[in-house]
Amino acid sequence: MAYTEIIEIMKTSSPSIEKIGIKVGFVTFLSLVAYFMIMKFLGLSHVLELRFFNIVILAIGISYGIKKIKRTLQESDFYLKGWAGGMFVSVVSTVLFALFMSLYLSYFDESLMQHIRETTTLGFTVASGFNVFFAVFMEGMASAVVITLAAMQYFKTK
Repeated sequence: MAYTEIIEIMKTSSPSIEKIGIKVGFVTFLSLVAYFMIMKFLGLSHVLELRFFNIVILAIGISYGIKKIKRTLQESDFYLKGWAGGMFVSVVSTVLFALFMSLYLSYFDESLMQHIRETTTLGFTVASGFNVFFAVFMEGMASAVVITLAAMQYFKTK
C-alpha cells in the first residue's frame, strides 16, 4: 500500500485512536526535536539534566491526545481506550525521537556523543547509536506509562 493511499484512507475514514495517536504523537515528536534544537543552539545540549523537560513535553502531548480521543469518541466506558490512546501517542513520539537522537548523535554530533560516553554509562559499556536509541526509548516509555496513568485519573471523571 502506497503512502498516498494510506493518507487517503485516513482522510475518508472516521477518527480512531490510531489516527489521533499518530497525529498527536508526530506533533509531540516535532516538539521534542524543536526543544532539543533550541538547547543545541543555546549551547545547552551538553546539560543532560535538561532532558527533564522532555517529560513535560511528552505529558502535554499525551494529555492532549487523551482529551482529543475522549472528545471524539464520547463513550461512557472510556478508561481503557483513553489509556491505549495515551500509550499510542507515547510510542509514536518516543520511537521517532529515539531514532532521531541515535542518528543525530551517531552521524552529526560526535562531540556530544563523546560527552555522553564520558559522563554517563547508559547501562552499557560503550555508547553507540543503538544504545542511545534503547536508552532514550526506555526512558521515554517509562515516563509515558506513569504520565498516561496519571492523566487517565484526571480524564476519567471529567
